[in-house]
Amino acid sequence: MYRILLDTNILLDSVIPNRPQHDEALALLRWCNGSGDYGFAAATSFNDAYYILCRAYSEAIAREALENLLGLVAVAPVSAEECDRSLRSNEPDFEDGLVRACAELNGADFIITRDEDAFVGSKVKSVTAKEFLLTVDHEDKELMAALLDV
Repeated sequence: MYRILLDTNILLDSVIPNRPQHDEALALLRWCNGSGDYGFAAATSFNDAYYILCRAYSEAIAREALENLLGLVAVAPVSAEECDRSLRSNEPDFEDGLVRACAELNGADFIITRDEDAFVGSKVKSVTAKEFLLTVDHEDKELMAALLDV
């Protein structure tokens, strides 16, 4: 069983249908909830997603989207320790530092993200949703290919 931390962009991809990586993010959530892999996100990622969804759509849509995500993804708390690690990290921004700290402190095996500039120095390997689904040793590669339509 893998422990995977989902970056904010993956949460957004999963709830915004017109984003190019929407299908990949949905396939990842389906995989986590069907395989026993443990998907989680930093509490701050939910906050950031809420803010972005409110600005792009409405508060009602943002609340509904987050309610759905909370049924699928666990929440990693953010404490003073994560904040301190973020400030001392070499991440390009504070938010990425928080995500990285949550991944490292919560024993994540992977950070799933589309941000190629983030998490380079992390102890936790970062990959895209598609890379995770296609390269990690899953029992059913054909199912993964079908989910991703490759």
